[in-house]
Amino acid sequence: MDSFKELFEDIAKGEVGARDQELLETMTRSDLPYLLAGTAMDRALLKAYREYPADWESYVTMETVKDFRTAERLYMYGGDGVLDKVVEQEPYNYASVSEGKYTFSVAKYGRKLGLSWESIINDDLSALKRIPEALARAARRTEQKMITQLYVDSSGPKSTLFNAGSGGYNLGTAPLSITSLTAGFLAIQDHKDQNGEPIFVQGVHLVVPPALEITAKSILEAIELQYPDKQGVAENYVNYRTNNWIKNRVTLHVNPYLPIVNTTSGDTNWFLFPDPSDIMCLVFARLRGHEEPEIFMKNPNAVKIGGGQDPYNGDFDHDSVEYKVRHVCGAAVGDYRGSYASTGAAAWAVSDDEKNH
Repeated sequence: MDSFKELFEDIAKGEVGARDQELLETMTRSDLPYLLAGTAMDRALLKAYREYPADWESYVTMETVKDFRTAERLYMYGGDGVLDKVVEQEPYNYASVSEGKYTFSVAKYGRKLGLSWESIINDDLSALKRIPEALARAARRTEQKMITQLYVDSSGPKSTLFNAGSGGYNLGTAPLSITSLTAGFLAIQDHKDQNGEPIFVQGVHLVVPPALEITAKSILEAIELQYPDKQGVAENYVNYRTNNWIKNRVTLHVNPYLPIVNTTSGDTNWFLFPDPSDIMCLVFARLRGHEEPEIFMKNPNAVKIGGGQDPYNGDFDHDSVEYKVRHVCGAAVGDYRGSYASTGAAAWAVSDDEKNH
């Protein structure tokens, strides 16, 4: 049985060697109960989940909650500005500290997959491998889509996070370019806390749809950047070159869900988010003790007269073995400061937000 345990774990990892092929040839249906219900299936799920790309976690604040009730978190500004001069024999002044808050909760998500009795009879072990991989991918994609829906909807950047008004200006219309990216940086630098102090953002994450990946890489990986030295009328532009100062300041992320969630302008929208160590802009939460997806097998209820119960007989109605994945998570918007979005809908001529900066 240990040999078959190792076999299935190799299959789950996609590492079937010559010894495994020999075991496959000698394997009988009596070995299937372990393969169908053993812990190797759970290990394969967790391995696939942990290996699936989730680079969005680098610009999202991660939280853990103890139950399904709505949780509340506070974020504080102030107290880290300039120090006051302290006169001899006089008391120190208290810093003015303001608070903001966001609320969130987690919910249960899941999906079922079945393995037919015919596949089991045919010893289709590749079908067994696909089950944990498919469920792990579904869990990861659920997370990424949930995060995407925090900052974009079917018509573009969400107004709960982005606006073009004064004071909290962080929404533009320019297509992605070095000029518009610079405008985004300047808009972020204009953000102030409740006490009028600047908000320092050390790391910035650029999130683009697949359609803008090449454009973004062309900017970030260029040796030199070319700028117009005047803002305004196109015929007045005189180009000048500079070293690529931006490539070490920005981390690129390609989000395939942007054009799926935003069916209007998802291929042109682009976003800047602060590092979560600087500002809690986007928040993702997991349930304590259930931080990763869990796989379950439906207890088979087909009992052969005189033969007892066996997992590979499956359920009574369909002769299938069913698995489900359960994943508990949630997401919320925190603070808009330090973020920036552009619809990318303006013409390639200089846009209003580029002129203003």
